[in-house]
Amino acid sequence: MNQVKIDTLHENIKQELGADGRFAGVEAEPNETEPQEPYDPEKISIEPKVVPMDTLIRRLQQGSIRLAPAFQRKVIWDLKRKGQLIESLMLKIPLPMFYVAADEKGHWDVVDGLQRLTTIKEFILGNDYMETRDKKYKGQGLELKFLEFWGEKYDGATFNKLPDSLINRILETEFRFTIINPGTPEEVKRNIFKRINTGGMPLAPQEIRHALYQGQSTKLLADLVEIQIFQTATAQSVDDSRMAARELILRFLAFSVRHYENYPKTSDMDQFLSDTMRLINIMPELPKRELEKIFNNSPMPPIRFNDINILKRRFIKGMRRAYKLFQQHTFRKSFGKNRRSPINKTLFEVWGNLLADLDSDGFQYLIENKDDFLHEYHNLLEDSNFVNAISRNSLTHHAVQSRYKKLKKIVDKYATEGIKKC
Repeated sequence: MNQVKIDTLHENIKQELGADGRFAGVEAEPNETEPQEPYDPEKISIEPKVVPMDTLIRRLQQGSIRLAPAFQRKVIWDLKRKGQLIESLMLKIPLPMFYVAADEKGHWDVVDGLQRLTTIKEFILGNDYMETRDKKYKGQGLELKFLEFWGEKYDGATFNKLPDSLINRILETEFRFTIINPGTPEEVKRNIFKRINTGGMPLAPQEIRHALYQGQSTKLLADLVEIQIFQTATAQSVDDSRMAARELILRFLAFSVRHYENYPKTSDMDQFLSDTMRLINIMPELPKRELEKIFNNSPMPPIRFNDINILKRRFIKGMRRAYKLFQQHTFRKSFGKNRRSPINKTLFEVWGNLLADLDSDGFQYLIENKDDFLHEYHNLLEDSNFVNAISRNSLTHHAVQSRYKKLKKIVDKYATEGIKKC
């Protein structure tokens, strides 16, 4: 395939978008198929609820509303938006619906309404009070700015500087919440949040997972996305404002924790990745009761690694080795002197794991045979069946098995001492 044809092909690659609407540097995959089995309506529990301000404040003080600051997109509200939200409460203007998922302990994880709740907490309680719990700081938090109607009267005012009439009006506010109760199938929760629009940009699948599965998994992803070798291997080209980088890393982890042969025959990548986050959250013990919840009492697939530190080391090893082999084209369909294409999720996940699986001798042989290895790999990148397995059909069970087996065959061939040169 000549260079002009390859460059044209790469120009036609669709990319995911960041929070600002610009390309995120990651190749977009086809939409996943709808669930093949209908949901059991008896298990779905979604409750509209009116929540008074005093209940909201109590929960914010308890920490039983988890605001998950790591979930916030990088576009954080400025003082103008915060001030106008509080002014809406002062004017008794109803706020849009809040969406939360409740766990078995009664905690609420917020997906939609995070900035509004954060602003209310900063104004009525104040960050100093939340940190110290010293009552002298209560109500001395956010100062009102950029008010449209009451700017002359209350510019710079904190909550406890408002007149009693406005304080009462704010404290008597009632909010509309949609609460997804425990026991509702995980795929139903994710489906609901897919429909929520945040700041004009729909929630990305990884943003939804991040909100629903807070714990060791979200911390691990936050740690790994900052590691220098990840930034180097991806040429710092991935915009993580909608968590595109964290989803890449989760793809690697998913196929580390479970073998590619255990990828679901339903071809449900969303479920596969979500289950991986839930598994990481209960590592290393993996209690049987929790596993039964994740796999719905189905036979549990073998877990290859249940130690988070081992997963970290595997990730770093996979990134270092991939960059050493592929340099500027690491995890991309492009190669040689061709224009660099966006990161491809499937190549990230496959190469990260195959190279991490190699022992030191095997990788050294691969480096020694690098030229012949790359020649054969580049030929594969021009094979239409393989290209479909890493793009158009990438989420299907057949494509997952096919790409792993084809790339593993090449790796095994050149990661061997004394092979015959082509």
